[in-house]
Amino acid sequence: MRGSVALTEDNLAHPHARPLPILPVAALDQLARLHVETSEASRLVKFLRSAVHAASMFMLMGACVLFLGGGPTIGHNFSWAALVLIGVTALLYSFIRTNAAVFGRAPISQSSRNLRAILFYMGVAWGTGAFLAVPPDLPPLQAILFAVIPAMLLAALLNDLGGLAAFQAPAGALTIGAAFALSWPHAGLDALLILILQWGLFAAIALRRRSPLPAGLALR
Repeated sequence: MRGSVALTEDNLAHPHARPLPILPVAALDQLARLHVETSEASRLVKFLRSAVHAASMFMLMGACVLFLGGGPTIGHNFSWAALVLIGVTALLYSFIRTNAAVFGRAPISQSSRNLRAILFYMGVAWGTGAFLAVPPDLPPLQAILFAVIPAMLLAALLNDLGGLAAFQAPAGALTIGAAFALSWPHAGLDALLILILQWGLFAAIALRRRSPLPAGLALR
């Protein structure tokens, strides 16, 4: 009762009190756009800074491939190692430029496109290893792991669908091409499983990233 009386007296004391203003829809739309742009910029910065982790991963995995078998000759192995090291150097250079851009005005979108181009090169370099750095009698499981494991690790490191596709498209295509060109024992099975696993991974990540805006920003 006291609360009711106090409320009534307060209303009587301010008969001309107006309700709080309603925020216009245009302002809410702008707030939603700012939220999306800020989230995307933060994701791209993390993507750019993951280049150093990707470089370390490729160095480690390249060493593992050569240690566990390698190609038919030392020349093949050296050629593939040189291709991978060029890509690793480019990834490290991209990481250094990203850190330097903190003090400059370099656009994040342009740096992201450059990193995706480097990842495309890494896909070509890694896929070339199917011709140069693996034995011709490669078992199916090892052939699949050669093409799929790097894509899985990159998916966890990069959190960028464009960067993942830039790598796995040439890497998978070249590995499948090597399977048929070099007459691997199970070329058809290798090709089918590589396609299913690589692009199944891509589709799963794409569906996971399709999350709605927070409830307070879902305007329509």
